Amino acid sequence: MSEALNNLDHYLQQAADETSMQLDPSWGQGRTTFGGLSAALILKKIRQQSGEAGLLRSLNIAFCGPLFTDQPFEFATREVRSGKSISHWQGEIQQADNVATLVNACFGRQRDSDIQVDHPTLAVPQPDDGKQLPYIQGLTPEFVQHIDFIYHQGQFPFTNSKENRIHGMMRFSDHPQQILEEHLVALIDAWPPTVLQKMKAPGPCASVTWSLEFVTPLSQLSQPIAGDEYLYYEAEIRQAHDGYAHTEARIATQDGTLLALSRQLITIYDKR
Repeated sequence: MSEALNNLDHYLQQAADETSMQLDPSWGQGRTTFGGLSAALILKKIRQQSGEAGLLRSLNIAFCGPLFTDQPFEFATREVRSGKSISHWQGEIQQADNVATLVNACFGRQRDSDIQVDHPTLAVPQPDDGKQLPYIQGLTPEFVQHIDFIYHQGQFPFTNSKENRIHGMMRFSDHPQQILEEHLVALIDAWPPTVLQKMKAPGPCASVTWSLEFVTPLSQLSQPIAGDEYLYYEAEIRQAHDGYAHTEARIATQDGTLLALSRQLITIYDKR
C-alpha cells in the first residue's frame, strides 16, 4: 500500500465516508490496532454527525477488546443527550459482533463567566536536545513507524528504569497539513505507557480506559498547529500495584500552551 493511502488522513477520510473499513497491519500494536487510531476514527465519525454541538471538551475511551487489522469493522454512533450548553455523544467500533473500542464524547458551548484561571506556560525543550525512539521491526509496535518520538526524560521500554516520568516530543512522520483534534488524540496515545520503562524484559501491557480533557480547544489558538510541528508530552505514574498502573499526562504546543490532560488505567503483565 502506498504511503498516501496508509496515513492517518487517509483513514480519517474513510471514516467520514464509509460505514465499514479495514486497516493496514502497519498500524498494529501486538495483536490489536493502535488504540489512538481507533479512538481518532470514532471521533471523526462522531464529529461528522454532531454538527454544531460545540467545542470538544472531553473524551472517555474504553478499549474493550482487540481490533484486528486483517478484518473489516463497522462504526456505530448515537446522540446520548443534548442541552443548551452540553452535548453527549457515543461511538464504537464493532468487529465480528464484538465491541472493540467505545468512546464517549462531551461537547460544550462557550458561556459568559467571570471566573478565569489560566494554566502557566509549560517549559518545552527543543526537539534536537533529546534522543529518538527508533522503529525496530519485531521489537517496537508496528505503528511506531508512523510517528516521530523524541525522549527528553525517561527511558525506552523494557530497560528496568527507576524513572516514573516520560517527557518528550511527538509528531507524525508523514506530516498532515495541520493538526486537528483527531490527530491530537492519536498522538497522545502513541507514547509507550510510562510504566513500560520499568519492566525488565518485553511483556504485554495495555490501556484499559483512557480519559482526555481538552483544555485549550485548537480553534482558540492564535494560529493552527502545522503538521510538521512537534507537540510536547509529559507523563507520570501516579500509582502502580497488583498488575495495574495509573498515569497522568499533559500535552502542550511547542510554545508551552497546554492543550490537553490525559489519564489512563493500564494493565501490566511483568510476571508470567
